[in-house]
Amino acid sequence: MDIISIIITSFLTSGVVTTAINWFVQSRERDEQRRWELKREACLDALRIIDCRFADYDWKEANGQSSKIDKQKHVKTGEIRSCFNRLILACEEKEVPMSFEKCLNLDLGIGERDKLNMNEVVELRNSIRKELGFGEGLTTNVSWIKYINWRDKKNGVRS
Repeated sequence: MDIISIIITSFLTSGVVTTAINWFVQSRERDEQRRWELKREACLDALRIIDCRFADYDWKEANGQSSKIDKQKHVKTGEIRSCFNRLILACEEKEVPMSFEKCLNLDLGIGERDKLNMNEVVELRNSIRKELGFGEGLTTNVSWIKYINWRDKKNGVRS
């Protein structure tokens, strides 16, 4: 009788322990998934905000003339602050929020601002790729798309 009770107790205890461990592991996985989703959304918002910022900037061509830019809607300061806060809270490394800050080209009141460099968005994208676990950086032929010539069947090319 003693052996049977030991076997039954062991069987019941191992089931309870296994269930507790499974619950703990699944709970951690859910938390990690939520954090990753928060980070992903913040990173995508950061890229959208920088697109708007770059579309508002007065980019110059080699001859000094202003570049042609497809304009985008402005982003409210509150949205930018919220995005920045989410990046700081969710990102494990500092590169993404620091790169986002650099792309915004903020006037920090500590001297003259550097001119905004279109290649800064490449650094932001690549730091986001790394942060989200999508691998190392990628390079493309263009840093940022200033405008697109859309074809209109009736009137020819338009932008």
